[in-house]
Amino acid sequence: MYQKIIYVMEAVKYLEKDNEVKFKTTNYKAITEEKVTKAVRAELVKNKLVVLPIEQAHSKEGNLTTVDTKYKIIDAETGHYEVIVSSGTGVDTQDKGVGKAMTYAFKYLFLRSFAIPTGEDPDKTSNEELEENQKIQDELLDDVVSKWQILNNDEDILKARKSFNEFLISSKGKSINHLDQKSLENFNEQFSNMLKDKSKEKKGAK
Repeated sequence: MYQKIIYVMEAVKYLEKDNEVKFKTTNYKAITEEKVTKAVRAELVKNKLVVLPIEQAHSKEGNLTTVDTKYKIIDAETGHYEVIVSSGTGVDTQDKGVGKAMTYAFKYLFLRSFAIPTGEDPDKTSNEELEENQKIQDELLDDVVSKWQILNNDEDILKARKSFNEFLISSKGKSINHLDQKSLENFNEQFSNMLKDKSKEKKGAK
């Protein structure tokens, strides 16, 4: 089996980055998962090696999802295998974070397992992009909590945040720290409409 892995390493000696990531002042080159998988897959098939994911765990903080995955590289002719690990991160404001992180982990599984150089430092998510996304989400959360405070006549913003968190846990099964941007946008729209209705009721009562 190890000889077959060496054959793959000899066949795929270098892959040039084929993508460019730009965000404000950030500009760096990257290599796509498609290019890596296409190059390695041909040699895996040729050498009768199979790669299967066997275990996966993920966590999320803000818009950033991290995935830790175990894979088996199996020799289809002998049944011998090795278990290897890979990790990946994915940034997404909705529900695609895990998929992006899995794609990232799969790409780096091949690059690292077969020691394939790409000519530059390892790809990483732009810090500026992460900070910008987190800033947007934090501001949106503050807006949602402020509207919740008005709707529930809470004494201060800290009490409003606490009561909103309790509401989320009891009704949604998750805390305030696990809301994604889409959920926050939905709450913001919902609370805005409720405040408008509340304002109309006050005017009608006069």
